[in-house]
Parts: sequence; C-alpha cells; structure tokens
Amino acid sequence: MNNFTQRTITGSIYVIAVIGAIIFNPIVLSAFFALIGILALSEFYKNSKLYNIFPNYSLGLLLGLLIYASFALKAFGIENKYFIVASLIVCFSIFIFELFKNKDNPFTNIAYSLLGVIYIMIPMGLTNLVVNPCLTENTFYPSLLLGVVILAWCNDTFAYIVGVKFGKHRLFERISPKKSWEGFFGGLVFVQIASVIISYLSNTPLQTYDWMIMGLIVTIIGTFGDLVESMFKRQIGVKDSGNILPGHGGILDRFDILFIAIPFIFSYIYLRLN
Repeated sequence: MNNFTQRTITGSIYVIAVIGAIIFNPIVLSAFFALIGILALSEFYKNSKLYNIFPNYSLGLLLGLLIYASFALKAFGIENKYFIVASLIVCFSIFIFELFKNKDNPFTNIAYSLLGVIYIMIPMGLTNLVVNPCLTENTFYPSLLLGVVILAWCNDTFAYIVGVKFGKHRLFERISPKKSWEGFFGGLVFVQIASVIISYLSNTPLQTYDWMIMGLIVTIIGTFGDLVESMFKRQIGVKDSGNILPGHGGILDRFDILFIAIPFIFSYIYLRLN
C-alpha cells in the first residue's frame, strides 16, 4: 500500500470517527474525547522520556481522567465535587511520589506530569461543555463542536495548500520552517468562508458574526497550537508524535490546533451565551 492510499484510508476513518462521535449523543462524545485525551497524554509522556524527562504516568493519567470527568459531569448536570476533591489530592500527591522515584531533575518530572494534563486533558474535557455552554439540562448542541472541528480542518488544509503553492515568507521559521504567511492568510480566508456557511447550516444559538469570530480564533490561536506542538517535537527531536494514525502521525499531530483553541472557543461561547 503506497503512502497516499494509506493516508487516504486513515484520514477517512479518522474523519468519520470524529464526526460520528460528536453527533451521536453526549455520552458517546464524552467517551470518545476521553479516549483521545488518554492517547494524547500517553504520547506526551512517552515522548518526554526521549528528552530524559520522566513524568509520573500513572498519577498523571489518573489526574487527567479525574479532571476530565469533572467537566463531563458538570455538562451532564451531575454532582462533581468528589472528583474535584480527588483531583486536588492526586495533583499534590505527584509531588510526594517524586521523592521516591530517585530520578534526575525531579521538578522537571513533576512539571511535565502536570503540563500534560493542562495541555491535553483540560481542553478535551471542555469539549463536553462546548456542546452545552449554558449548562442547562437536556441541552446538546453538537453543531457547535462539529463546526469548530470543521473550521480547524479547513484551516489546516487550506493553509497547507496555499502555503505549498504560494508560500515565500516564513511565518515562524525557528519552530516550523515550512509554514508561511501566505499559508496563514489562505487558511484565514477559507475559514471565514466556511464560518459563514456553517452559521447558516448549523442549529445553534450563535449568529453569523459569532461564527466568524470563532473562525478567527481557530485560525490565529489554532496556528499557535500547531506551533506549540511543533516546538515540543523539535525539543525532543521527533518528526511525528506517534504512529497510531498511519500516514498522519500521532494523536498530538492531529489535535494540536484544538488543544490550544478549545479553551478560547469555550470562553467565547460561554461569555456570549451567559
């Protein structure tokens, strides 16, 4: 199987899985993004070891799941105080357990244990709230999250196409030598077009200008998200974060835009609708 065929098959399965999980129901959506968070956090911790950094995998993963569950339960209108308390206990237990690991640079290990949770599990947890931003019972707006994901895909695709065709001026050469300003503005234009189309096709309480603002957030903040993940890979010296998606790399590679953009998107939606 050649690389193009492999990428096409993997990409198709990936797109179907993401769209299906988002639109099916809140429980499936929550389970799917919990899995994405677990896989991405595992990649982050595994890659950190290549740089002689040893996060606490077990406690970090437990903390991430507890925080994720707190967001999910809040979205479902279920009491989450025990998960919040457990999150605090596990969070500071990471400091104590590091005393017994006898590793070099213990505070770096602690920092990366917590960094992975902040960088990955909090944004993934917020996906549960994006589809119910007003936190009201029996409310589910899958179009909100699906629209954001489509905008991220649109930005990624057209920034690449325009960048390859017309890119001459480097955007952030120190971190990502191939990204260009031409690609950035190409993605921006097509995302704005997609934002208007989504606003008319989706059933959400947002207006067209809201979607255009969210399109700007996805383009600008999402580009930073891409660069942040590139910065991480450059530090540890890898091309792809993993190989779970043949031809596309790892989970971090595919969700890098959303890890940074989702908190900004949720903040905008929450402030706009409450």
